[in-house]
Amino acid sequence: MTFFGFGSRRGRPSIPSWSIAFRAPDSQIDFEARLPSRNEGLWFGARFSLEVAWNGAGSSDRARMLAEFQRRIIRSASERSADFSLGDMGVAEAELRCALFDEEAFDRAEVRGHMVTVALAVDEEDMSLAKELELLGPRKEIQAAVHRGRMERVRELQRDVLVDSVLARVWWFEQHPDQLDRISEAGEMLDEMLTPPEQVGGIVNGDGDGDRDSTMDVFLAGLEEWERPAMVDRLASILEGFERADLAERLRRQWARAGAEAGA
Repeated sequence: MTFFGFGSRRGRPSIPSWSIAFRAPDSQIDFEARLPSRNEGLWFGARFSLEVAWNGAGSSDRARMLAEFQRRIIRSASERSADFSLGDMGVAEAELRCALFDEEAFDRAEVRGHMVTVALAVDEEDMSLAKELELLGPRKEIQAAVHRGRMERVRELQRDVLVDSVLARVWWFEQHPDQLDRISEAGEMLDEMLTPPEQVGGIVNGDGDGDRDSTMDVFLAGLEEWERPAMVDRLASILEGFERADLAERLRRQWARAGAEAGA
């Protein structure tokens, strides 16, 4: 009697051909299990077939070892299947077949040869969900990048446009040159959106409690009235040097108005 398709293990004692009369009959069992996948909460369905050729083991020993083989096969398969997505079912099945053939549990004198086959299956709804989950990761990154781009645009508008009513109106007209008749209406809405100076990091550095004057106000207010125009011009020139003409213009307007009120 010759066994085909059975693997012989290295280090296993050689059984002489004349011992065929002492060999136990082959055993074959089929069983099923659920195996984890890389997709959290989704499983492979697995059907196993195990066939073992024995070297003279008794029936009770064969039953005990078959139960152990079954347990070891499921555990080994579970460890390896967790590395694969449901979409990689074919690759996972091939990997499991190779791994189970080399399972160390079969390295014992009672086993002359063995064969393990496994067939994986995936529920169609689970497969669709797995594909959706795999797309979700990159999709979230793209959405996050788009969101960051939008927020940066908002910060640019807040910092560079919505800091001055005239500048905001010019920007709006540049965006809508064919709607000059709406400039008055748009200007009122833009005025409601103007960025408070303390949020721009500009001239007015208020502490947020509304009860204190800004550092710049305190400084200029402490000067003699005849000293202020020259100091305002110097500070405005510095701001213009840092390409913040909008803040320079605001500084001039603010203190020109303050001077006019003081003169009145």
